[in-house]
Amino acid sequence: MQILGITFPETYKASTLIIILAGLLVGIGAGVGNGCTSGHGICGIGRLSIRSIVATCVFMAIAGITVFIRLHMV
Repeated sequence: MQILGITFPETYKASTLIIILAGLLVGIGAGVGNGCTSGHGICGIGRLSIRSIVATCVFMAIAGITVFIRLHMV
């Protein structure tokens, strides 16, 4: 599938077990972090919550590290 000249995969090579595990990890992370990334980023920062600002900075830093590792080390 192509959108604006960018090709997106139509199938994924991850197994059903990996997809289920990823979903569980997201759910556990949302519970441990007292909210999801979107909630902290949009609502928490909007009301100037220090916890949400810190959480969003941590999410973004980890995302950047993950992308770097995925693109340059794997």
